Amino acid sequence: MLSDAVEPSEPPQNCIMVGTGKGGVGKSTIGAHLAGHCAADGMRTLFVCVTSQDDDDLGITEFDRGLHPEGPSVLDGRGLYRSISERLPLAPIREVRPNLDVVPGGEAVGELVPLLMHRIMTEGTSVVLSLAHALAPLAPWYDRIVIDSAPENDSLEQLALGASRHLVVPTRSDESSIKGIRRISRNYKAVRRQVNPQLRVAGAFLYASHPTATSMHTEVHEDIRRELGQSTPILSTVVGYREKPARNARKKGLLFPEYEELLASSAKSYDVAAGRATVADVVPESIVSLAADMRRLNLEILNSCERAAP
Repeated sequence: MLSDAVEPSEPPQNCIMVGTGKGGVGKSTIGAHLAGHCAADGMRTLFVCVTSQDDDDLGITEFDRGLHPEGPSVLDGRGLYRSISERLPLAPIREVRPNLDVVPGGEAVGELVPLLMHRIMTEGTSVVLSLAHALAPLAPWYDRIVIDSAPENDSLEQLALGASRHLVVPTRSDESSIKGIRRISRNYKAVRRQVNPQLRVAGAFLYASHPTATSMHTEVHEDIRRELGQSTPILSTVVGYREKPARNARKKGLLFPEYEELLASSAKSYDVAAGRATVADVVPESIVSLAADMRRLNLEILNSCERAAP
C-alpha cells in the first residue's frame, strides 16, 4: 500500500504492536496476554485487534464479556471496520477485564482491504494512517495500547504499524515462520521510512519451543537478525510448548494466570473415574510453568520497549 511519501505521524508513546508475517506463531495469544498483564498491573489498557481471524483469547464473544458500546455491534471486527470506513474514533468494549478495553477483530476487518485500496487511488498513501487517526482521540485515556496485527495482508499490517511506536516480533522455529519475518521486515521498513519514523523494533523472540534447545535457538536468532537487522534485540524468554493447558485456557476464555487460579479447586483424575467430573474439569499442573513463562515474557517485552524508546 505504501509507495509515495506522506506526512509523518506521531504515534502514542505507549503503543506496542505484536506482529509477524505468518499466522499460527502465537501472535494473538501473546498480544492478549500482554494487554491482560498490563491491565492486571493497574495500567488502563486498550487492546486493538487488527486481524480478520477469529481470535478470542479473552472470551468476549463466547462468554459475552465486557460492556458493549451503544449502537450497532462491534463484534467480529465490525466496530473497527466502521471506525475506519466512516472516519470515526474507535469504539471499544469496556472492562473486558478490570482496566482492559478491547476493539475486537474478526471477519469484517478483512473488508477493510478493498476499502483501503480504493481510497489510496484518490487520497494517496496517507490512508495508511487511518488507524492512527481513529486511535488518536482515545489514546490519552490509556496508559498502554497493544495492537494485534494481521499476518494475512500487507495493507492491514501497515495500518497497524502506522499507529504503533514499538514492534515486537514472535516466531516459531520453522522456515515458513522465518519467511514471515521477512515480510513484516519489509512492511516495517516502508512504514518507518515514509510514515512513522518513531517506530522501533523493541524485540523479537522464539515462541512455543523447548527452553533447553539452545543450539537451535541460536540458529533461529541468527535468522531473525538476518531478516530484521543485526541490531534487533533478541528477548531471552522462551514460552514452552504446552498444548493442553493453552488449549484448555482458551476454550474457557481465560488467560494463563486466570486459568492457573483454578488449579486449587481443580477436579482430580479419580473424580473423573468416579463420574463426579469430566476431563475438562481437571486443570493440568503444567499451567503453572506456562503462566510463569508468559509473565516473564510480558515483563521482558515491556522492559525492552522502555529501552527502545527514542
